[in-house]
This record gives sequence, structure tokens and C-alpha cells, in this order.
Amino acid sequence: MAKVTVAGDTLQLELGFWERIGSLSRNFTIKLSDITGVEAVQKVTLDIFGYRVVGTALPRVVILGHFRKSKKRVMVYWVRGQQAVILDLKTGPYQKVIIGCSDANALAKELTASV
Repeated sequence: MAKVTVAGDTLQLELGFWERIGSLSRNFTIKLSDITGVEAVQKVTLDIFGYRVVGTALPRVVILGHFRKSKKRVMVYWVRGQQAVILDLKTGPYQKVIIGCSDANALAKELTASV
């Protein structure tokens, strides 16, 4: 599971070894000022991800990597059994980041309070 930490004015996303391999990406940071919206999703359905461009997608098992949805670039880290938090971003390489987590409401509240 991706490790999400808020340090100062940045959100740090630290990926495990297999997440880095599966998503073909690396750890990255997001400025909190770039986050325009935070949404918690308890029941994850495949339509929130969009179309895979690069990465790993085994439907309903693991979704990792770069996706496109409504002409927006989306980065996804999600594994079966997890809820998700969707971050809307105003700048950077992605317009959305979808992060799998065990408690989406708690993470969304923490991020909303930090923004």
C-alpha cells in the first residue's frame, strides 16, 4: 500500500517496491497548495480510473499506473480491498491522483485539514 504523509506544505507519496514496478513510476510529492479537491470513495468501481496508458491493470485486483479519463491525466495506486481517495490537482503532470487506503474518510479529512 502506498504510504501517504503530510510534511510541511507537501504531501509525500511513498510507494512499495511492487507498486513502483507495477506503476512504472516512483515516489513523488505534491504541494498541498496544488490540491483543489479531495474525495473519499468507499466502494471503488472500475469507472473511476479511466483508460490505462502505462502500468498494471488486473480488473478488481490491482490498478497501478498512468490512466486517462475525460482528457485528464490520472495516476492510480489501488489494490483490491482498499477504499480510495481522489485528489484533484491544478498543476503538475497529473490532474488527478487516486490513492488506495484502508480508511478513505480519515485520509480525506486529514488532507482537507492540511489544505
